Amino acid sequence: MATEEPTQYGRQVSTEDHILEVEDATVRFDLDRGQSTVLDHASLDIRRNEIIGIVGESGSGKSMFAASLLDVVEDPGLLTGEITYYPENPKTLPQGITTDADGAVKILDLNKEQKRRYRWEEAAMVFQGAMSSFNPTMKIGAHFKETIRAHNADLDERMTHARDLFDALHLDADRVFGSYPHELSGGMKQRALIALSLVLEPEMLVMDEPTAALDMLMQRSIIAMLRELQDEFELTILFITHDLPLVAGLADRLAVLYAFEFVEVGSAYKVLKNASHPYTRALLRSLPSIDSVVEEMQPIEGAAPDPVSIPSGCRYHPRCPIADEQCTVEDPDLMDVEDEQVAACFYPEESRETITYSLHSGVVEEDM
Repeated sequence: MATEEPTQYGRQVSTEDHILEVEDATVRFDLDRGQSTVLDHASLDIRRNEIIGIVGESGSGKSMFAASLLDVVEDPGLLTGEITYYPENPKTLPQGITTDADGAVKILDLNKEQKRRYRWEEAAMVFQGAMSSFNPTMKIGAHFKETIRAHNADLDERMTHARDLFDALHLDADRVFGSYPHELSGGMKQRALIALSLVLEPEMLVMDEPTAALDMLMQRSIIAMLRELQDEFELTILFITHDLPLVAGLADRLAVLYAFEFVEVGSAYKVLKNASHPYTRALLRSLPSIDSVVEEMQPIEGAAPDPVSIPSGCRYHPRCPIADEQCTVEDPDLMDVEDEQVAACFYPEESRETITYSLHSGVVEEDM
């Protein structure tokens, strides 16, 4: 029987009711200089109605993980592994999509048309760069109508829902629907794009760096709106970012990617307060904030590995202050370090003792 775990916002998220299970997702590209691995056997169970933050440096595999969830990896990339979707109500699945005996949908086994319908009607994605996501020759309202008609949905019903979404996102529907993209600010376009992704009422929303081009005030505003959207429409949200402080006050759980694989997963509170992986701790120690003590901040030495030449053993060992010979030859699996917290490290206790950090306002204390 599923257990319930309270979150920092008082919501109850089941620890066993999964909406998506990702097992060994791997993305490779064949290049002239060799095979490039940009996601490597990434496994993660995503819980229904949770907000999970996927965090890591640029080039760590975050965007490839996001693309894998909807099977939109661009050619010539090859995605392998298994991605299983568990709809809340299999009877409402789009026409042509069926479940197995366990009520599951194997995403990578769907045909082209089935995947197209899954991507909008069951799981939607907000890509990076709202500035270039809209056709500049079409008004915003036309984008909504085109999407609704393409999925044979009831136009009046869906446009009414779009207005509800606009209300939740603090947008004037009449003004925005009647505007061309260039007539809106960046924040308005980003919010309109979020509404468009939700117009067909998917269960899951994948957001890939959705606020990267916005100023800090608008970023915080959109974060607050996402909390309200999640509660009102019972969404599962995956928020993918390199900005750990931004997602700290939003997420129920955090999953940290390094060198194309997950190295730590746990409740946001536990990961931020007492991270177990040396990389997570180094990442937290390097974060600036308005009241940071400069002497306490330390950049992560070295560079992330080349996807064509990934180190043997633990991938972080060339940059890790506690790495030993075992770390150079053995790649640790994710292991339990605390209840509901796992890390891919042989020495989590030594990591906590050696790599110290302090959290400043704006990172965790104010939000959690």
